[in-house]
Amino acid sequence: MLQPSITVVMGALLLLSACQGTPDGGALAPPTAASASDQQEPAPAEPAANATATPLPTVTPLPPPTETHTPLPPATPTETATSTPTPTAALTVTAEPTTTPTATPTATDSAPLPTPTPTPTSSPTATPTSTPIPATVFIRSHTSYPLDSQLVVVGELVNGATHELFGVRVHAAFFDGNGDSIASAEALAVFGKLDVERAIPFRIEADVDPESVERYELTLSFDDASIVEFRELEVSAVTVVERDGRIAVVGRLHNGHETALSSVVVAAAFYDEAGEVVDVVALSMFGETITPGAEHPFEIPLQRVGRAYSNLSVQAQGQLSLF
Repeated sequence: MLQPSITVVMGALLLLSACQGTPDGGALAPPTAASASDQQEPAPAEPAANATATPLPTVTPLPPPTETHTPLPPATPTETATSTPTPTAALTVTAEPTTTPTATPTATDSAPLPTPTPTPTSSPTATPTSTPIPATVFIRSHTSYPLDSQLVVVGELVNGATHELFGVRVHAAFFDGNGDSIASAEALAVFGKLDVERAIPFRIEADVDPESVERYELTLSFDDASIVEFRELEVSAVTVVERDGRIAVVGRLHNGHETALSSVVVAAAFYDEAGEVVDVVALSMFGETITPGAEHPFEIPLQRVGRAYSNLSVQAQGQLSLF
């Protein structure tokens, strides 16, 4: 029964205190919920069950880059020496005899030799200037001589063009002492094809009185193509012989091609010591065919040679045989 009495006494004391106020005469402020909340400390969070804490990587910040400006030396303009080309004189090649250089005498203590007296020499002969080859077919040399009642003109053609020529024809016009044209003639070169930088002979026999001819003029015509194919034959064992009072040029032909050749023409050109043509003779072998790899003899009769000669040259050419 003692505990309820104590409770009643404590309640009376509290009521009395509320009515009398605080010792300084002010009323007690009622406690607010906010104050109680502020004074309440938050409960520590409980770790989640089975959670493993992963440590984060430690990142160390890099120091900011430091730019160091090194001053460059001021650019000094460099002058590049420009060489001025020295003009070179055109090279002139002059043929001179080869001389052995004379050794320079070495000075000694011996007495000097007497000075030789110069021997007078003849003035040097000027070297002839070579004539450039024309870039077309041209007549290298020619001459004429009377034969019975005809005038014979012989010569040599050279192909200075860049391609083969065919059917070269030589035209001759004859004039008397007054400059009047008194005759004309023409003839094909002895061979149908003229290779580049090759020479072939020609021969024209004109029906004109040799005594009435004062001069003559020669012109050329030719073709750039041909439907006929030509081949050269090898010539060997050439010699001049006399048989039964007749003089002839004899030798052998060889067909080194893989096809047979027909309509073969063999021509001999005679030259003097200066290399000029003095006569031309030819032999046509139209009725014979020379098979591949075969050899065939030839004989060119000579009635006469217009002038004295020192050497001769023989060539042969045939047409490609299709049969």
